Amino acid sequence: MEPAGDYFFSPEGICIVDEEHNYKLYTFDSRHNFLRTAILKFSLSDLIGDGVTYKGATLRLEDLQPFREKNNLLSSSITSLLRAVYLENPLQHDYLRRFL
Repeated sequence: MEPAGDYFFSPEGICIVDEEHNYKLYTFDSRHNFLRTAILKFSLSDLIGDGVTYKGATLRLEDLQPFREKNNLLSSSITSLLRAVYLENPLQHDYLRRFL
């Protein structure tokens, strides 16, 4: 049983943002428009920091740079990064299966 006030974090997608602030969202089709709208509505600093509450959901982006460094993926392709994230926890990142 979870302690009172605790919450459950469940990744719903991966958002790749390039140097020019273009993004690509990898998620289930059913969540794509919701997450896309939230990403466009809020600044990256708000989304990466404490996160935001949008339509009753708390959303937060997490920087994958430490994951890339730890797994020697700094110069790898996006597909390689997505595969490594998926393989680390396939149940939690099932939404990536269709992109691989």
